[in-house]
Amino acid sequence: MAPATRGTTGDAASLSEPKSPAPHHFSNFPETHVNNGAPILVGEFNDLVWIRVEGKGDFQNSPGLKDCTIGMIERGHAAIVIDLQNCPSMDSTFMGTLTGIAIRLKAMHSATLEIINANPRNQQLLQSLGLDQILDLDLDGATRREERELVAENLSRPAPSPQLDKKERAQFILDAHEDLCKANEENVGRFQDVIEYLKHDLEEKNT
Repeated sequence: MAPATRGTTGDAASLSEPKSPAPHHFSNFPETHVNNGAPILVGEFNDLVWIRVEGKGDFQNSPGLKDCTIGMIERGHAAIVIDLQNCPSMDSTFMGTLTGIAIRLKAMHSATLEIINANPRNQQLLQSLGLDQILDLDLDGATRREERELVAENLSRPAPSPQLDKKERAQFILDAHEDLCKANEENVGRFQDVIEYLKHDLEEKNT
């Protein structure tokens, strides 16, 4: 099971709207195999990578999201859109994965991670953990209006998902929660018990 978070509160922050790229083409990745958990769909539009979560964002599909996104960054893409239109909810591992990606992109200075189409519940989850300070969270639906139509017509292929063993999955979940703490020091208290449990679990797996 994914670790549960403690109750949190937070303030909304409205971030600046990024510029849209010039119109071009939208391409799908070749299909490989379906993700564990809800599918992650992905496509490219100029230098923009568009990723849509088709269901709950959780510890099962987070590794596929991370691998796909990091691969795009390494290929030189500087703008990543995470589309949560069809994502009803997220667990802390998924939010930690988004945070880790954003931290990596922030180190590149010119790169951005944009979160669009988040429902009120997901907006509140991100804001309550202070992640709206590191993620470019679109609150009014004004971002990427032109690309949204192309995505609706062309985005249909699932991204590949890595197969993690129990030890690798525990390490992945631990990394995600540590990234949440890096992004906002208030999250240390919220996830301290989870992190300690995961570290203990990994120590047992290493013996």
